[in-house]
Amino acid sequence: MIRINLLPYQEKAEKETQARQIIVIAGALAVFLLIVGVLHLWIVMSISALEKDVKTKEERIVVLNKLIGEVDQIRNEKRILEKKLEVIDNLEKNRNYPVRLFAEVASQVPSKDVWLEKLAQKGPSLEVEGKARDTFAVVRFIKNMEGSMYIQSVELVSSKQIEISGIQLQQFVLTCVLKSGV
Repeated sequence: MIRINLLPYQEKAEKETQARQIIVIAGALAVFLLIVGVLHLWIVMSISALEKDVKTKEERIVVLNKLIGEVDQIRNEKRILEKKLEVIDNLEKNRNYPVRLFAEVASQVPSKDVWLEKLAQKGPSLEVEGKARDTFAVVRFIKNMEGSMYIQSVELVSSKQIEISGIQLQQFVLTCVLKSGV
């Protein structure tokens, strides 16, 4: 019988198979490294773009915060101006009040019987000092003042009889509470 030794052929085929496997493994490793490299590059570029976007947005936030500060300042100035305008409107509305009040008081004075010497307004009260011919003139003046649309109440603080040039007169002091909103 003839024997043929096929061992070197099998070794050669095995070596070729091993070489192919090494090439396939090396190729797969190269493709894997290439994919990892591309993914890494894409992630780095994405991170860079996002960081740039964040920086741009932070700069925009700084600009907008500055604008918000200016808007708040303008609102505060507007509120201050509105308060000033309100004060001016109140002054304009009440500009004629003292004149009307004193004209009303003057119209309530009984002529030839009562003489006013002092009128002083302090907040919501009015102090009236004067002289009258007699007590009845003082009472008539008080009644007239109570009927005024500017006066809420009248109180006689003091009344005393004095003599001037031989004539007996009644010196009086009144305090009046003024009505608000008139």
